[in-house]
Amino acid sequence: MGLFDAMTSYAHKSELRESKDEIVCGELIRGLSHKGWRCFRIVADSDRQVMGFKLPGDPVLSAVYIMVDRKSGSGAVSATMGSRTVIGFTAEMRNKVSDPDDLALMWKTDFANLFKMPIAGEVRVNHQLNTVNARTYHVVNLDDYVKGSTVTVGPLVDWTTGQVDALRERLRPLKK
Repeated sequence: MGLFDAMTSYAHKSELRESKDEIVCGELIRGLSHKGWRCFRIVADSDRQVMGFKLPGDPVLSAVYIMVDRKSGSGAVSATMGSRTVIGFTAEMRNKVSDPDDLALMWKTDFANLFKMPIAGEVRVNHQLNTVNARTYHVVNLDDYVKGSTVTVGPLVDWTTGQVDALRERLRPLKK
């Protein structure tokens, strides 16, 4: 029975490693909703989840999107990586009117972004006609927050709100 027990134990460990991102997403939704954020969109694929939040009363942001993109699977390389996951943040600001001077500045910034490689932690600003998005991403080890059936996501919620605060401050000068 030793081989059978080892095989079933491995399957459970693999399933737990692959479901930590779903656990973290659920806990993020719960933690952020306690802070007054309203979840209005959830898109879940097999390895990527995107959650959209409205922040009532926020003077700058119209929406925040959090993407949890698991870069692990059932392969040997993924098993050695552990529970490394990319968490991306997009803060969206809506402007009612865009004047030609603003459009020229936006296109200059967007053109410069075309030739840059994204780096973890770097904030990128992308302009559309009526929206401006600020994006960043980080690689996070989910083992820091999920250990077996115990979840301590409080520090992750605080870190998430800190990331959104930084994106808000990047967008504040562009608000009209």
